[in-house]
Formats: sequence, C-alpha cells, structure tokens
Amino acid sequence: MGETNARKFQVFWITGLLLSGLTHIRAQSTSAQNADSSQKQPSAIYRVGNGVSAPRATYAPSPEYSEEARKANYQGTCVLSLVVGPDGLPRDVGMKRSLGLGLDEKALQAVRSWRFAPATKDGMPVTVQIDVEVSFSMFQENTKFGALVKKANDGDAKAQFEMSQVLFSGREQPRNDALGFQYLEKAAKNGMPKAQFAMGEYFASHGNDFVNAYVWYSLAERNHYKANGKRLKELSAKMTTEELSDANKRLGSPTP
Repeated sequence: MGETNARKFQVFWITGLLLSGLTHIRAQSTSAQNADSSQKQPSAIYRVGNGVSAPRATYAPSPEYSEEARKANYQGTCVLSLVVGPDGLPRDVGMKRSLGLGLDEKALQAVRSWRFAPATKDGMPVTVQIDVEVSFSMFQENTKFGALVKKANDGDAKAQFEMSQVLFSGREQPRNDALGFQYLEKAAKNGMPKAQFAMGEYFASHGNDFVNAYVWYSLAERNHYKANGKRLKELSAKMTTEELSDANKRLGSPTP
C-alpha cells in the first residue's frame, strides 16, 4: 500500500507541474498578445488647437509643373489633407480641393516627401490631422510680373485687380479669362469698390446674369463707387420682381 500511495503521489506531483507549466505558458501568451495588441492600436489623432500646436514644415520642396498645365498656362492653389505623425512624417495624404490638368498628382507627390517638426500636446509629440495649400505659379518672383503675382497671392486687393486686368487683356502675359476672373473676384471680396463694379460689369455682359450683377453693383455703391448709380438704374429696369427680390435677399436688404 505504501508503494502504491507513493506512485499516486508522484503522478499527482508530475500532473501538477504540467498544469502549472501550462498555466504559466498561457499567462505569458496572453500577456504577449495584450502587449502586441496595445502596440498595434493607433494613437489618437488630434486637431490643431486646444493645447495642440501645429506641425512645422522643415522640408517642403515645391511641386513640379505638369506639362499639360504648362501648355495651358494654368495655375492656382489646391488643398490637401494629411496626417502628420509624432515622427514628423506625413501619411494618408489626400486631395481636398483639386486643380486638375495633372497638378493634383504633382501636389500629392510633393507633399508625401515633406518632413515636419511634429505637433505637440503637453510638450509631447502627437499625431495631428491638418490641411495644407499647394500653389502653382507660372511666374518667377524675381520678375516685375512675378512680384505682382506674389502680392496678389498674399491678399493685396490692388494687385489682384491689376492681375485680373492683365490677364483679361492679354498684355504682358497670354490672355487667360478664367484666371483673370479668379483674381477679380478675390479683389472684389476683399472690399475693393472698383473690383466690385467690374464684377457687376462682368456678370451683366456674360450671360446676362442680372442677379449677380445687381449684387456686385450694389456692393460697389455701398462702398461709394461713383460710376455706379446709372448702371443700377438701367439694370433694375431689366429685372423681374423675382430677380430683384433674390438679389436683395443676397444683400440682406428689403425688396424695393
């Protein structure tokens, strides 16, 4: 009986060791899986503000021009969205406002190569979602016209209006009505009365868009543009009651 009991004890002891070993292995495996899972979980993606600083570009080469856009003398600004990680590298780069003519692809290619000093929160690098503008210009800044382009793109209403007239007329540069209108609209939205009057002229003569013409003439009049009263009177006589009502709603004015 003593020998039998000893053998039973030995079997139980070995079984206990095996079970203990399996439990230890399972615990290690679970711990490793949890650690691996925590490593794979993406970090929070912040927006700039509320204690989160903006990332700063440390390497941002300009994009190349597409041949299609160069031949068309086409330029402008597109907007891209991207995520900048704590390592300062961009990812998930996508197009938010496109230009076309092959320029979008060139912008995407350029921004993917950019490098940043990362955003920070509480002094620590964090991941942020940002938008960036990428501009394409056919003109060199070291020329007289290039300097005008730079001023216009920096928001100078007078330069924007001058750019529009150059591009509408075709003097100094090839005529480009679409780009000329973009600069004219910017100058008008920046509150330049002369540009607002010119916008009224543009809409009155292009497709007889009386509502938009009336709105811009009225804005020019509010800004004391003198050559405007006659145009408004002539235009009002051509407009329907519905068109006048629509125009005054846009202006925030009661229907006359």
